[in-house]
Order: sequence, then structure tokens, then C-alpha cells
Amino acid sequence: MNRRQFVAAAAVGVAGVSAGCVSDILNDVTSFEASPIRVSADAADDAGYEYRGTEERVEEREFGGENVETTNYISQYVRTIDVPFAGLSSEVDAGVFALVSTPQVAVAGESFNPVGDMSEAELAEYVQEEYDELEIDSNVGGRAIEAEELESTLSLETYDGTATLQGETGVDVYVDVAQLSYDEDHLVVIGVYPDDDDVPLDDERERVDTMVAGIEHGDDVEVDIVESDADGHDTESDDGGEDDAETDDSDGNDDEADDADEDDAGADDTDEDDADEDGEDE
Repeated sequence: MNRRQFVAAAAVGVAGVSAGCVSDILNDVTSFEASPIRVSADAADDAGYEYRGTEERVEEREFGGENVETTNYISQYVRTIDVPFAGLSSEVDAGVFALVSTPQVAVAGESFNPVGDMSEAELAEYVQEEYDELEIDSNVGGRAIEAEELESTLSLETYDGTATLQGETGVDVYVDVAQLSYDEDHLVVIGVYPDDDDVPLDDERERVDTMVAGIEHGDDVEVDIVESDADGHDTESDDGGEDDAETDDSDGNDDEADDADEDDAGADDTDEDDADEDGEDE
């Protein structure tokens, strides 16, 4: 477990540190880091989901009267579904699968779950960005899925509800939710997909089950870290600006090359003029 827990007690003996400074340090010294989590590439391919990267989200909260910093990992996958929703194109990223790995927090002799006080709807909005204004109505069933890589069984509970897709269109949805304490971390699994006659329910559930079976978690799990803005949306599009800048630079180099060619052409004209003058002198 790649857990970091910093205790400032060692700083108390440092010469010149006042009691007030030590108190300030002690108020913000404990941090816990979860291990990364994702789905194996083979399982994602089999389920038809595209990996959108993993966010490393650092949050500070109070547990047991102490300020605690937690480092959480959130991996998100999407699947394009061909459904003619009103106001949207026929193909949208309406299938969502997301994973959370958050550390178990132990302070003042007590253990805490950083996401333990979240409802199913809050968890679903916490981990994904395709659906907004998610409201969950009732539990419509559950199933047990074996997570082969974890050698554990997850209990997926399915709920029906409503949400806004891509901030534009209201749709009925199904939400699969599972939580598991594993290797000193709390794991959360979320699957969201449309509740629509044109979307076979059994097929979507089977895809989610395939993703669950391929979950990987641990310090040796490699993930692609993506940046997010204050709203939790990926900001990878910033790279596009760099590409544009590189394009502009390349144009600039072409302009310099053109100038150099013009200078060479001018030099050639001068040489021809000199040759003509020499001929006249003879």
C-alpha cells in the first residue's frame, strides 16, 4: 500500500520552533494516499469502453478533530451508445463506468471512510462528468460479480433514476453501485447507462460486469494521470493549444526559410549583373 502518513511530532524538538508554530503544524500534518485503480485493457476492450484517464484528487477534510489530507484516484471510462436522444446527436457517450480508490483514514484511534457519508447519487456525480443533476429513485435489484484480479466478490446494487446528459437532455438511467474495503483502501464502482427501449438492459449490465471482473488495484498499477479543473472536468484539451502554438512556430520557420530563399535569389541576380558588366568591359 502506497500510504504516506506524516506525523509532525518529530518537529517538536527542532530548536527555535515556538509552541504556536508547532500547534499550527500539528493541525495539518496527517495525509493518506490510496493506491491507483483501473480496469485491465483487455476487459475494457471486451466491454467496449474507452479509458479517459485517471484523476489524482487531493482533498482536505477533518476527521476525529484533525485535519487530514487524502489522495484519491478516480478512473473513468465511457462508451458511445447509438440512441436518438432529443437535442443530441445519435451517438453520445451515454455509457459510463468509473472507479474510486480512497484511503482508509485512521486518526485518534478511529477509522474513517472519506466517501462513507455520500449517497449513491452523490458518489455517481463525484466520479463521472457525463451525467449531471443525477437523482436516484429506488433499488431495482442487485447481483454479485467476481472481481478476478482482486480475488473478491462485489455486490452491485442497481437503481433507476434520472439525469441530464452532457448538460442538455434529461434521460432515464440505471445506476450500478458497489463498494468494497480492499487492501486498506475503500473502493467504489459506478456504472451509469440509459434506461431506454433502444438500449438492451442485459447487454449493458453484461458490459459492466466485464469491467468489474477486470478491475486492477495496487501500487504497481499504472494509470494515465489527467488534470481536472475546479468543476472536476478533464483539461486535456489544453494540449490542443500547445499543438496550435507548435503549428504557428512551424509557420514562422517557413517564413524565415522563404526570406532566406529570397535573399539567395537576390544574391544570384547580383552575380549575373556582375558577369554582364565583366563582359561589357572586355
